[in-house]
Amino acid sequence: MSFDFFTLCYDQYKQEMNDADWLYQKVSFMVIVIPLLGTFMVKLGRIDILNLAFLRCDVFAFYLFTVMAAISLTVSVIFLVMSVYPRHYKTLADMAVWSTWRDDYLKYLSENEKRNGGDESIETTLVKNIEKRLIESQPINAKINERRRKAFKKSILFSSIALSALGIQAFFYLVLKIQGI
Repeated sequence: MSFDFFTLCYDQYKQEMNDADWLYQKVSFMVIVIPLLGTFMVKLGRIDILNLAFLRCDVFAFYLFTVMAAISLTVSVIFLVMSVYPRHYKTLADMAVWSTWRDDYLKYLSENEKRNGGDESIETTLVKNIEKRLIESQPINAKINERRRKAFKKSILFSSIALSALGIQAFFYLVLKIQGI
């Protein structure tokens, strides 16, 4: 058994768990951005010229980009929820389980009179056991984090689309105000 391999496995496992925490921290940014964009969209919105939507190109474009921004923000919220939706990460057993395992293994060694190496053989066996669990859990946790990252990136993408649509909506809002409509 190589302690370096164990360290590598543990570092990978720890990295996946840190990635999960990192994503939760980044979500707070989107929780602020999406309502701000929605507020901006509502502030620009007008219903007094809805009857002109199919009569004038500029009014139609104004409403088209308003709807586009609303849909983009809605999709962004859906992907944001998907990125924070609780998932079951594969973890190592809790400390009570490891303590019980250690006690049982000590009992096994003492009953079979194989306790030549003292606690060192227990520690070596424990590391081997943990190493197996780390090797099993890391790919599972990596897939979960990848799905969450993809959903978060899509949330950012649709928020960006909404921001672009809001910029164009603001332009047509200005055009309509200048024209006195």
